[in-house]
Amino acid sequence: MIEGYSFGKITINGHTYWQDVVIKDQEVFSPWWRKEGHKVYWEDLKEFITPETEIVVLGTGSSGLMRPTQQLREKLQERGITLVAMPTREAVKVFNSHIGERKAVLGAFHLTC
Repeated sequence: MIEGYSFGKITINGHTYWQDVVIKDQEVFSPWWRKEGHKVYWEDLKEFITPETEIVVLGTGSSGLMRPTQQLREKLQERGITLVAMPTREAVKVFNSHIGERKAVLGAFHLTC
C-alpha cells in the first residue's frame, strides 16, 4: 500500500522514496528511469509486466505532464491489460483501491511535475 504522496516523495510500506518508483507485487523499484523523461514507452515497463498483470496504474506527476505513448497503450491493449494514467495524487488512490481488491496491478509513479 502507498501511505502517502506529496510533490517529490512517496511513502510505501513505511519507506519514503524521493525518486520515481515502480511497484510490482510487494517489491518497489526506485529509481525508475525512462527512455524519455516525460514519456513512457513499452520499453520502460516491459520488464515489470507479467502474464498475470491486469492493470497498470501510471501516476503522471503532480501536474500530469508525463504521458504514456501510443506504443505503450497498444502493447498493453494487445495483452488485455487496462491502463489507467492520471496525475499521481489520484493514481495513488486508484492503485490502493485495486490492491485492496486483490487485483494484479502494476504501479508506476512519477513524483514531480
